[in-house]
Amino acid sequence: MDEDIPEFNDLRPRPYQVEAYRKALRSNLLLILPTGLGKTLVSAMLAYTYIKQNKKVIMISPTRPLVDQHFQTMTKLFEGQNIKIRSLTGHDPVDKRMSEWAEGQFIISTPQTVEKDIKREIVFMNNFYLLIVDEAHRATGNYAYVNVAKEFHNLPDRRILAMTASPGSKNEKVDEIKENLKINSVMIRTDEDPDIAPYVKGSDTEPVFIRISPEQEKCISLLRETKKDFMDQIQKKFSYVKKGASRSEMSEYIRDLSKRATSGDKSLFTSIPYFTAVIRLDVLMEYIETQGIEIGNNYLQEMESSEDKSLIRTLNLWKRNSTFQQVETLIKTASENYENPKFKKVKEMAELLIKEHPESRCLVFTHYRKTSEILLKYLEENSATIRAIRFVGQGNREGDKGMSQSSQREGIDKFKNGTYNVMLATSVAEEGLDIPSTDLVIFYEPVASEIRTIQRRGRTGRFKAGKVYILIFSGTRDQAYYYSSQRKEKVMVTRMKKDMDSKRNRKIDEY
Repeated sequence: MDEDIPEFNDLRPRPYQVEAYRKALRSNLLLILPTGLGKTLVSAMLAYTYIKQNKKVIMISPTRPLVDQHFQTMTKLFEGQNIKIRSLTGHDPVDKRMSEWAEGQFIISTPQTVEKDIKREIVFMNNFYLLIVDEAHRATGNYAYVNVAKEFHNLPDRRILAMTASPGSKNEKVDEIKENLKINSVMIRTDEDPDIAPYVKGSDTEPVFIRISPEQEKCISLLRETKKDFMDQIQKKFSYVKKGASRSEMSEYIRDLSKRATSGDKSLFTSIPYFTAVIRLDVLMEYIETQGIEIGNNYLQEMESSEDKSLIRTLNLWKRNSTFQQVETLIKTASENYENPKFKKVKEMAELLIKEHPESRCLVFTHYRKTSEILLKYLEENSATIRAIRFVGQGNREGDKGMSQSSQREGIDKFKNGTYNVMLATSVAEEGLDIPSTDLVIFYEPVASEIRTIQRRGRTGRFKAGKVYILIFSGTRDQAYYYSSQRKEKVMVTRMKKDMDSKRNRKIDEY
């Protein structure tokens, strides 16, 4: 290994990591690597090089748990180097942050904390020479990454290393990320690349098409009929409204009506609840189509117990519709007596894995917290071999307390040591957290986002061959989401490969 390549505790960088390190020394680099293949080590190598030249480094990561994780990782990597590493979040008092900003050589923080401290003038970006941006796909719009980077890249002789498993497939979004972070070099690797393949045991991804239950089918049919009734009423009064308008389009119509009503025609206010009723009908239909009847029933129960005036108006409008009355009865009776086909499939897959390999681990991703809560109860009541734990974010929801940072850490540790063999995780587990590579990953539902799909899939196949199953209710919007994410991922990889010339290490002139 070349003398100028940093090594940590005999941890030898892989060839593609060395290539990324060298590129990052020369220009602002967007590094796109699959989850678990060492983006953090590349950032550590670069940080070490700068710190040894007495140049301070700052790393920003989107959440407190990720900041804490990076702090722990960097502390281990830099052990014995006498480098002052500090982690700072909004939970730390201002006076503590002030002293840490001054003393630290390597600061790891959330972008929101950095942004606020810049405004308070307790930190100045001209003291830092390297900015490491974790989960760089977030660097769009008004997100704090953008403002921090703006303060940084206006200074001379500064370097930015941006890292992500997937920047997204839309040209405009990728261009925006590169512009916001002043990226002028890109390096992308996928599992299929020859210099990556030896380090990936592989994850075989397979869609599993599941027939919806007769009860679901009937509910969906009745909800479509109810939605049509409401749309017919709307179109009689507002002929310009599209027949198949999406939720976002309906929201745009509401904004337009509100403006017009505020400007003079107050009678338009009485029409807005009908638009809202259609949006919420579609939400209810999506729950039943992609999650199961009991999740739809929970949505109805939350509406019925709510004191929110808008929800009460929606429910009253629904209940005046005779077709919806049938839906309501069917949802309530069916949710008591039917077995969710996806719940059953999760149980079968996890039990088979554990039976064949008792020390195995299974990670189940669910989009909704409520699904993970009800699925956990189902597994506890119906399986003797599955020991399941929920893993959710820190925020509280109505009737569902979030997990503190220490609880999250404890949950991950217990999953690692085998106290639990199945983890039911929401999106908090997709992004970066050090959850061990698992033998089996189950997507409870497909997600239309290629970024989230790549992050979820990256939770298996890092150290041994793994399997990824994506559960899809046949003939529902599940299928549309699945094919959408597949298409977007192909577009993203193709575009980013074009953006990069790894053989000649060309700079991308247009940026």
